[in-house]
Amino acid sequence: MILKSFEYSEYEENQEGFWAIKPFDLEKINLFTAKNATGKTRAIKAIYLLSKSINGIEFNSDAKYSVVFFDGAESYKYCFHNDNKKVISEKLTKDDTTLIFRDNTGKGKIFTDQLSNNIDFQSPENKLAISRRDKIQYPYLERIHLWADNLHYYSFGTSMNQEYGKAINDKNTILYGNSDNSVETFFVGELEFNEEYKKNILLSMNSIGYDLSVIDLKPITRSSSYAHSEEYILFVSEKESGINVNQYAMSQGMYRALSIIIHLTYHAMMNIPTTILIDDIGEGLDFERSTKLITLLIELAEKNDNIQLIMSTNDRYIMNKVPFKYWQMIYRKGVECEVYNYKNSKEIFDEFKYTGLNNFDFFSTDFINAEREQE
Repeated sequence: MILKSFEYSEYEENQEGFWAIKPFDLEKINLFTAKNATGKTRAIKAIYLLSKSINGIEFNSDAKYSVVFFDGAESYKYCFHNDNKKVISEKLTKDDTTLIFRDNTGKGKIFTDQLSNNIDFQSPENKLAISRRDKIQYPYLERIHLWADNLHYYSFGTSMNQEYGKAINDKNTILYGNSDNSVETFFVGELEFNEEYKKNILLSMNSIGYDLSVIDLKPITRSSSYAHSEEYILFVSEKESGINVNQYAMSQGMYRALSIIIHLTYHAMMNIPTTILIDDIGEGLDFERSTKLITLLIELAEKNDNIQLIMSTNDRYIMNKVPFKYWQMIYRKGVECEVYNYKNSKEIFDEFKYTGLNNFDFFSTDFINAEREQE
C-alpha cells in the first residue's frame, strides 16, 4: 500500500491560520523541493499526522484530508474533516463502493465483509471510524492500518536522539520495525538477521564515504541519585585508525546518516510495506556524502517494491543528484500551495533539459512559473 494522492488543509478558508496544499499525485520515490517557509516540512508532517489519525493516536485540531491509497490492484479514497478535534465528516470508498460514511453526530454506516452489507454504527466524536480494527468484519481496513503502522518520520536536521541510549532486551523491545529509535531498530535487526544485517549497514556506510570496519552496540551505565540503569548505545570502529567512536562522539552528520541507514536496511530486509518520510535530507553532511547518501536511498527504494520514500530538501547538491521524475515542487500562492511534478508539468520539465543548466537552476530561477506565465 502506498499513498498515491494527497490533498490537505488546516482551518476554514476564511479563518486565521488557514493553509492548504492542493491535490497532487505521489510516486514511489518523492523529493519535495521548495523555498524556505513555503510548506515542504508542513506537508511531510501532515502525512505523518495522517498515519497517527488512522491509528487513533492523534490528529490536527482543525484539518481536512483527501487522500488515495493504492495497493497495486485497488484504490481506496479516504476523506475526513475535523474541527476543534471533533470529526465533522468521514468517508472511505473503493471504486464506486462506499465502505465508510459518517456525519458530525458520529453516526454512520460501515461495510462488513462477513455480512456483505452496510451496518449502522456510532463512533465517539473525537475518534475516526477508520481507526477501528476487526480482521473478520473489516479486513479491507487492515491494509490501510498496515500503511499507518509502518510509516516512519525522521527529521534529518535534528539530533535524531543522538544524545539518548536505550534500555533494551529481547523481552521488552518493539519488534518488526515499529520503533523509530535507532538503537532499538539495530538490536531487532541483529536478532532477525544476525551478521547479514550489520554487514549490509557497513557496506552502505562505506559506500557514502565512512570507512568503517565494525558497527555494534555497547552497554553503558547511567547513575543518578535515585538508581543505576544500563542502556545501550551505538558505536563504530574506523578501519584505518581502529578507533572506536560511540554515538555521543560521532559527528551529527555521521550519526544522522547511520540512523537512516539502520532503519531503511531493516525495512528493506523485512520486506514489509513501509513509507519513509525524511525531512531536510542531507542536512549537516558535506557535498560528497550528501549526494552519495541520496543515491543510496533512491537505489534502496528502487530495488524494494515495498518501500515508498518521501523526502524534502532545499539543498542544491541533493537536487542536482535527484532525477526530475522524483521531484515534487511546492509553490505557495498566499496561503495555498500547489505542487508541480513531472506528471502534471512534463513539457516544462522536458523543455528545461535543453538549457544545459543543472537541476538546482530549475528550482532557483523559478523556471516552471516563468514558463506558465508565458503560456
